[in-house]
Amino acid sequence: MRIYLDLLGQRRFAALCFGQAVSLLGDALFPIIVVVSAAQAGTPAETIGAAFAARFLALGGVVLFSGALLDRVNPVVAAVSADATRVIALIALALFWDGGLDAVVLTVAIVIGLCEAVSEPALLVIAPRVLPVRDPQSPPLSEEAEEQRVTAVYGLLEGMRNTSGIVGPTLAAALIALLSPSAGAFAAAVAFGLSAAATRWAGGKHAAQSVGHPAGPAQADADGSAGTDAGAEKEGPGEPEEPQEPLLRSALGGLAVLWRVRWLRYVQLLAVVHVLFAVGPWMVALPVLIIEREHSAGVYALVLGAFAAGTVAGAFLGGRIRGSRRGLYALGLLGLFGVTALAPVLTESVLLLTAAFVVGGIGQQAFDVVKMAGLRREVPERLHGRAFSADFFFSFASLPLGQLLGAALLRFLDAEAIMLWAGALVLVTTALTMLSPDTRRFGSRPVPSAHEDAGSDAEREPHTRPAEAGSAEQAKDVRTR
Repeated sequence: MRIYLDLLGQRRFAALCFGQAVSLLGDALFPIIVVVSAAQAGTPAETIGAAFAARFLALGGVVLFSGALLDRVNPVVAAVSADATRVIALIALALFWDGGLDAVVLTVAIVIGLCEAVSEPALLVIAPRVLPVRDPQSPPLSEEAEEQRVTAVYGLLEGMRNTSGIVGPTLAAALIALLSPSAGAFAAAVAFGLSAAATRWAGGKHAAQSVGHPAGPAQADADGSAGTDAGAEKEGPGEPEEPQEPLLRSALGGLAVLWRVRWLRYVQLLAVVHVLFAVGPWMVALPVLIIEREHSAGVYALVLGAFAAGTVAGAFLGGRIRGSRRGLYALGLLGLFGVTALAPVLTESVLLLTAAFVVGGIGQQAFDVVKMAGLRREVPERLHGRAFSADFFFSFASLPLGQLLGAALLRFLDAEAIMLWAGALVLVTTALTMLSPDTRRFGSRPVPSAHEDAGSDAEREPHTRPAEAGSAEQAKDVRTR
């Protein structure tokens, strides 16, 4: 836990965590505002569903383009602009929506979805860069130590975000019950305003840099990669700048970045298979099975809360996974979700069911943290926006289709059969993915062992010499082209 305390001791990173935690409170307020206001005004349930669908369709529809934009503009400015836009949209919702103006709430839902498509990947790009720049006179971090720090950054950030995601809906429901939906909308606007201010301050130094021209050695980003990209991308004197490629081609390039790194390709295919054929149908079958077992709605809420609580612990656990077998450990933890999917079929004990959902949350989130750190390590910095957006797209875009598939399957199969299928599919496909050596280590090149890191200076030179570090970065760039 010491590394997490050290990270929170860095003021700018702590401010970024605070901003994102507050932002999630704003996220939690919006759906509750819609439900409560619509219920009070007698708005049809179809309108509520349309609002939620509009939000997620906007999010999934533009997230690839947002990644391309993040690689062209400053990600701090983009994240702050997204928060500021949500502030304006929610104030408009508080002032003009009375539960009957369907066009207003649908418009706000679309705007919020578009902003989420920008802010989610932007956060993953920004987070490691807000850490303090190391003293140039101090010895550089080894590759293993640098990866340990970056993985811990994502683990801590996701842990705090998940904690806020658990607390947020409860606070939102209490606030709206005590005051009004309009007050809730204003509160959400304040939350996003605080998030914008915290993100802007946390990323202030990064926001001051010129887009597309990373800082030199004296102003290198905290992750130490700015200098290497600068060396790789610097143009010779007198050479004209190359025109930027079309936005659509650049957005599709984010998919190609992940596809051309073998272990990332396997992991993304695994995500699509899980979400489309296991997670989506399982999410639809779960409440049906719980009702068939004559459990109350409180049991459904309990197990979902247990899963969310597990994601908090999983984020911190994932932040401590490193070494040459990190992929194997991460995939093993992901396989625990298969146990969670099978649990409602195998037991009717609420206690065992709750424990299984905690375990599934731990495994799912730990896997995500290790994957994010590996993605950042494998992909050149200038492509991080597109890579993180593409990863988010693969993990999210097929979920609505998976849920539709689950609803269709319920016409022909019972809930238990669907959940058995989901659990078995997760276990089998995760085990098959482990067969790839690259996937077992979440790396496309050999990972130095602890013995090698402790070896002679000559053995460590490839990780410490700036020129050779630049060559390594260029080699990674070529591998992803």
